[in-house]
Order: sequence, then C-alpha cells, then structure tokens
Amino acid sequence: MLRLLSPPPFFQRLSLARLGQWSQKQPTSIKVGALLLALGIGVRATPHLIPIRAEALAQEDRAVEFLDRHNRPLGRLLSRDQEHTAVVPLEQVSPHFIQAILAAEDQDFYHHGPVDLKAAARASWQGLRDRRIVSGASTITMQLARMVDPVPRTFPGKAQQIWQAWRLGAGMDKDEILAAYVNRLPMGGNLYGVEAAARAYFGIPAADLTVAQASLLAALPNAPTALNPYTGWDALKERQRYVLDRMVAAGS
Repeated sequence: MLRLLSPPPFFQRLSLARLGQWSQKQPTSIKVGALLLALGIGVRATPHLIPIRAEALAQEDRAVEFLDRHNRPLGRLLSRDQEHTAVVPLEQVSPHFIQAILAAEDQDFYHHGPVDLKAAARASWQGLRDRRIVSGASTITMQLARMVDPVPRTFPGKAQQIWQAWRLGAGMDKDEILAAYVNRLPMGGNLYGVEAAARAYFGIPAADLTVAQASLLAALPNAPTALNPYTGWDALKERQRYVLDRMVAAGS
C-alpha cells in the first residue's frame, strides 16, 4: 500500500491567508521580485511538461535515386514539392563537417542550454537600442526551432522561437538536436541537409567529406541563395575562409 508522507512542519503551517498577510507586510520591490521569480520558474518549467521529442521530428528522404547495375547513379526523382532531402544519422556525417558547422554557427553548442542567455541579453539590448533585431544570437537549437516552426524575424517571433527551443531542449539530447539540424540545413536551391548537399556537389556521402569540402558546405546555410556555388562563388569562398578561421580558433 502506498503510504502518503506528511509535509514538513514548515509547509503545514503555511496557508493562503498567511501568505497574504506576509505579502501585505513586504515592500513593493520584494513583491515584484517574487512575482518575476515565480513567472520565470513557471516559464522555464512549462516546456518540460510539453517537450518536443526526436520522434516528432522524424524525416523521410524526399528524393529517390536510380542506380544502374554497376551501382552508378542514373538520376533522381524529386518529391512533389521538389525538395531533395537525404536523411542520415549523425554517425554517418564526417567529423570535419560537425566541427565546421559548430564553428560557424554555435561553437559552444554542447556547453550551453537551448538558449544562450548571455548572447540573447546582448542581442536584446542591441535590438532595444536600435529598435530592430541587429544580431540574432540564435543557437543551433533555436535555429532548429525556426526550421521546424518558421516564424517572422520580429520580437514576438523571436519569443516564440525561444519557447520552441526550450521545448526541444526539454525533449531531446544534444546529439538528437544536432542530427535533426544537419539533416534540415538549407544548402542552396532545393537541397536540404548535409547528405543531399555532399552527394549533389561532390558526388560522395557526407561521411567522406574532407576538411575543405566540409568547410565549404558549412558556409552555405548562412545565406544559401547568396552563397550558391553556381552564382555566388566568390562570396561562398569568403564565407568558407571565415569558417576555417573559426575552426582553427576552436582547435578543430
């Protein structure tokens, strides 16, 4: 039989009436602080009640590849929406690409939460000062949230993005988030995900990417249209140099 434990004496003595009496005796500043603290705890705790699990983000390949009898590619049949997505587990992505995309997009991904609070505070201050969103401060988890649930680049949109990122962080571990992210990256044209990009641009699986190839692909998601290798090669190479510099600084 389940035996219910009695609450500690301190909680037995508490009542709404006593809390009300305590509140009336406190300065306004303490009341406001207590309210903000309660709201903060509620906001951060709620995502754990409605987390987003990895299964909810499961993807399917959106292209069928035809091979000849010698296993050479003959062509691809794209999905109805003309997206080319090839889904692979994180273990089948070159470590060079993982290092490159982390260096380019979120170097401290494995060391902070779904939202980088320091970067978010800095971006909020810049936004209030300039009355527009100057820097996004988006972590990889926040970027994934926007891929899954696109929102406008406004302050309400940013708040929704943060909320979804917290839900992702509550339901998925870091590797699951990163796997979902690299399989959804916009890689130019109708290509989505590192596997599709590696096969389209280099004719190899993502597992075989070299440092040079990986850094080039990691440069693309920043602005896939402007950095398209067929129309924006110079800009893409400049972004690649930035990625390589970040990799060196990170010790990759």
